[in-house]
Amino acid sequence: MTVKAEMDASADEYTTYAPSGETCPMCMKPIKSLERVRRGTLERPSAAPVVIYRHVACLKVAR
Repeated sequence: MTVKAEMDASADEYTTYAPSGETCPMCMKPIKSLERVRRGTLERPSAAPVVIYRHVACLKVAR
């Protein structure tokens, strides 16, 4: 899998709420119900992109 650069503005599509059971790939902590997250995608060479959800706070720390 390839990951878009964290600083790339196109890496995140919009702020939303994640489905139940999602984990933030940046901090590896579960995403709580009704917690704001940023929706993005991971590109895969042999298949369709995978949708990921990251904590808003994790993205602020990374920038």
